Amino acid sequence: MTIADLSASSTKELDGAACCSVCLSSTATFAHFEQGASGSPRHEAPAAPLGETAIAYQRTAQLKIFLSYGHDRFQLLAFHLKHALQQRGHSVWVDVEKLKAGIDWEDGINSALTWVKNAQHDGRVLLLMTPHALRRPDGYCLNEIARAASHRLAIFPVLVFESEPPPSIAMLPYFDLRDCVPTDADALALDAKSDAWRDRMRAFMHSEAFLRKSERLFAMLELFDSMTAYGVPAIAGVENLGLFAAFEASHHRDARAASLHRLLSQRSSDSLLCASAEPSPTAAAVSPQSITLQAKAPSETNVLALAASNAPPAAEQDAAAADAAETERLALQVRYMFSFDDSCFELARRLHADLAALGFQVCAPPPPPVAGDAASLEASRRAHEDALAWAAAEKNGKMVLLVTPESVGRPSGVCLNDISAAMAAGLGFVPLMVRQCEIPLSICRIQWLDLSDALVYAASAAPAINEPRYAARRDQLVTALKGKLDHEGQQARLFSLLAPFSFQQQISQRTARFAGRDWLFDALRQWLDAPSASAGAGAAVFWITGPIGSGKTSAAARMVQSLPEIAACHFALPEDEQTHSARRCVLSLAFQLTTQLPEYTAFLQAGEPLEEIVPVSSVQALLTHLLVTPLNAIARPANDKPLLLLLDGLEHLVAKASGSSSGAPPTMAPTPARRGSRGRSDDCLVSLLPSLVARLPSWVRVVLLSREDHAILLRLQGLSPNVALDRHMAENDADIRAFVEGALRATPAAAPEHVELIARRSEGLFLYAVNIVQSIEDGRLALDQLASLPLGMGGYLRQFFDSHFDDAAYTSKIRPVLEVVCAAYEPLAVETLASVLQLSAYEQHEFATAFGALLYVADDGCLRPFHSSVLEWVQDVRTAGRFFADVASGHERLGLWAAREYDAIVQRSRNEFVNLNYDVEGSTGSDQQKTKIYIVRHAINHLMQAKGDECMRLVGRFAADETFQLARRLLSLRFEGLESFFHGDITRERSQELLATNARPGSFLIRYSARQKSYCASFIERLDAATGAPKFRHNLIYHLKTGPRAGTYSVQPPEQVTEQTVVFPDLVSFVEEYQRKGILCAAIPRASPLNRAISTPVDAV
Repeated sequence: MTIADLSASSTKELDGAACCSVCLSSTATFAHFEQGASGSPRHEAPAAPLGETAIAYQRTAQLKIFLSYGHDRFQLLAFHLKHALQQRGHSVWVDVEKLKAGIDWEDGINSALTWVKNAQHDGRVLLLMTPHALRRPDGYCLNEIARAASHRLAIFPVLVFESEPPPSIAMLPYFDLRDCVPTDADALALDAKSDAWRDRMRAFMHSEAFLRKSERLFAMLELFDSMTAYGVPAIAGVENLGLFAAFEASHHRDARAASLHRLLSQRSSDSLLCASAEPSPTAAAVSPQSITLQAKAPSETNVLALAASNAPPAAEQDAAAADAAETERLALQVRYMFSFDDSCFELARRLHADLAALGFQVCAPPPPPVAGDAASLEASRRAHEDALAWAAAEKNGKMVLLVTPESVGRPSGVCLNDISAAMAAGLGFVPLMVRQCEIPLSICRIQWLDLSDALVYAASAAPAINEPRYAARRDQLVTALKGKLDHEGQQARLFSLLAPFSFQQQISQRTARFAGRDWLFDALRQWLDAPSASAGAGAAVFWITGPIGSGKTSAAARMVQSLPEIAACHFALPEDEQTHSARRCVLSLAFQLTTQLPEYTAFLQAGEPLEEIVPVSSVQALLTHLLVTPLNAIARPANDKPLLLLLDGLEHLVAKASGSSSGAPPTMAPTPARRGSRGRSDDCLVSLLPSLVARLPSWVRVVLLSREDHAILLRLQGLSPNVALDRHMAENDADIRAFVEGALRATPAAAPEHVELIARRSEGLFLYAVNIVQSIEDGRLALDQLASLPLGMGGYLRQFFDSHFDDAAYTSKIRPVLEVVCAAYEPLAVETLASVLQLSAYEQHEFATAFGALLYVADDGCLRPFHSSVLEWVQDVRTAGRFFADVASGHERLGLWAAREYDAIVQRSRNEFVNLNYDVEGSTGSDQQKTKIYIVRHAINHLMQAKGDECMRLVGRFAADETFQLARRLLSLRFEGLESFFHGDITRERSQELLATNARPGSFLIRYSARQKSYCASFIERLDAATGAPKFRHNLIYHLKTGPRAGTYSVQPPEQVTEQTVVFPDLVSFVEEYQRKGILCAAIPRASPLNRAISTPVDAV
């Protein structure tokens, strides 16, 4: 509607505006619609024109509506709608009425959304979309909608003025009111508080178009509890609905979404409007004053023509068919076994029959054992063992896990042992969610399939197969097993962004023969059951300390395995420096939470894209973005239990000023050093823990395990250990006795006195007892030799070395191996150790078996210590004596080896190191690739820790090698992201000032342009030949939000992107590519606090 149209409006409309109390009120708090004696609104919609369909319905439910709007020039519309809805008998929440002085804003919003949630099918969130309301990052409505999405509330978007939707509603259709507000340039030039602007708004609010549209909007809210209900287009009017760009770009639509797309993607005269509404159960009668519909004939011409034009060539079809056939052939060779609880036996048996009929190799599920029947229980156990052995025989087996609270619920899930056994046997997993519950953390990284509607439950009968839903779910499972399911969904995206660690092997190994510690778990349970408010200052933290070898990590692994409250965990392993990264720790915790808390995942999806937050955030900012803000925003889980985060090995998470505690290589020239030291407080996770705990909601608690280290105690001031293991000698002795007694049951000659002897010699250290038991089982220690065992772990190690190695053999063969193992920053493969020490195949075999249980070859082929205390002991000359191993010699050997390997590889291919895929976890790829990454990550570290002029010369050579330095920059970029050189929202002029501090080609920084709403790479392209002045370039990095490449980044504007345009999955990949091209070389570090407001507030349009 134009201003000219409004000038011709009827006198009746102008009179209506003149007497409207909302329009006349400056505070907009009085009623808009006055209800007459008949109960009908003051402003009635005109009667339906002839030829239109009239639908009547009876309103029987009172809606609870949360009205989300911006405090801008369009807010008068919100109050008009609010009072109209109230006059129709509904309850409407608006902030200006409910948030009084002294009320915490966040608590008020949360209470209102909970009010809507409790209304269930009668709850609505009505969002009025304007640029001011949805501006990033602080738009008034962004937080409200993110919280509403996390509560899974029914959100109804209403587009008032052109604005970008938050991701949480981008896949919903919107109701279009843009023609019901003034949008011409003259009107928008008026002061939003002026009488002239109010007059314009009044005229629009009382126009026939607005009154007719509002009636349709109200009917839509009253009839449907979802914007995607099938009948919405019929009631709202297809001409009043629209799709956001993200919806158009999506290729993953359900049936309702596809129906909406067909209806709304074409607005031509041949579009079809289906009048088959799907009203709520309360809908019954019809009123011609409310809804009118126009039926139109369908047309399939355009759709068919489009399908024909997009058909691939025959050759491509043939190739695709051949690939599909090969994939299916390989899938049918996999062996599958089932694991389930009794309630899922019929489902497992049905799946077995159907999969076997389709050619899959599936082991028949054994029937549930008869309760109390020992023979039946034994037969069931043997059947499980036989199925496991059969599935593992061909090295390609998988366990089909039917997930229910009874099957995987901690601590007594009947399938938990099956999962551990399958992991030990190397099986893969196919988790099927039969009843919603938390996925075990040990397999939380594996994508599961939904079978939650495949069974029908009855109170007095066993679950029955829901035939229609089962058939659909079975087909999805078959598709997944054949490798055709699209796994590039949300979980795959989060896995790629957050790169979580997997601690499956460590948890399984540490809990294999766990015994005792009941007293510790009792103390933990008592702390869990105590209300936070009554437990004092440290109520949110349960801190366990103990000396090395006291069993802290085993206890932590058992907690993860048995406590359902633990939603995320991290183990900082002494032998794996990458687990010492505070950044990786936070990201890994966040990923685990997405597998346990659907509301948490929904909140992350509704906020700013993680692709833009993760690369540019410090550890402190990540804690806020990924833990504090989401956990405070979502509702407490319905089980009313605390949620636990567990961190083990805090001593390895303390950032040290010298070197890299984070696992990333220390930065050297020509890459500028980061500001400050690596020990700065916003990078040290341990230093940040007290403030983190204080900012988490009361239902989130933290379990910490560490040595009683001074550096940790200093950083955790205000917190006190709940349990110090070394001060519970009686309990430790009892636990060790229980462990030894259980472990020696398989040794026929073992007697109680042997158990007592080992327990006394252990002096409270589990590590000692475990090693003695292992030596007995391996035949390296006889029971009659136990009396000669020394006290404590140090004495045992000294005795072991004395009895196994003479001076000559130790000096020439054993000590060099220990020096290298002690110096290595990551576990090394046996072949790599042999290369470092230049050993023959015979010598390699000798050292791999010479250490007994102290050093062993793990499943990944790496030589690992039985416990880190072994390596600490040989590095201490006071305890090791003649068995002392000089770690500096190990650094020298590794540094010289790295230089030799680097030269050999570069000689074969100069770009080998530059083109590597620098996987942050380092657990993927071939051994050769891992070796190359190790060289880039640690070669200079080793050389700088070594002695001798040759090592220092090599340091200088590496520093001057541009290929090596580029490889280090690429590795650091993948490990640390863009945080150190992301400068936030700064101007072009300011970026040029910063670049001028290192005025040479390739100097660069990353910034955000609020004006362009895009990231920007600012860099020096070249120096002027005449003046030497730098020539600056500023390349925008566009985030593509529509089309087949939605979600990626490009240096081309969206309208210029074609199929041939190079795009990047994230910002890091963009910088990585242009570093490889030599365009972006030396990053300008950020020296001042980051300007977090990446988009500046703008006045209402």
